[in-house]
Amino acid sequence: VWELLYWRKPERSALALLVALVVLGCLSRFSAISVGAYGALAVLAVTVPLRLRQVALRALGTAPPEPPARAQPAVPGVLSPGGLSPEQQQRWARYLARHAVTATRTLTRLFL
Repeated sequence: VWELLYWRKPERSALALLVALVVLGCLSRFSAISVGAYGALAVLAVTVPLRLRQVALRALGTAPPEPPARAQPAVPGVLSPGGLSPEQQQRWARYLARHAVTATRTLTRLFL
């Protein structure tokens, strides 16, 4: 905290100041509940795609494995230690594309 207050690390201090000003500006215009809700939504909008990307890279076998302390127990028949075969990759890609298109159409129908 003292490093932020005394600007010992200017980039972090500037970022903290910017975030504080944005939050105060939002609180002056909107209620605290809506600012908190939109903040939580912003955090989810960033963390969920990053986590999904990490899981997809691990499933395709291109990402480094998790440390042993965080490794999940292997489920037989779901993922092999070497990743997915090309046929399984194509099948999952079609499956995910189908769900993405369906979700996009549903959201478009709901919002428009």
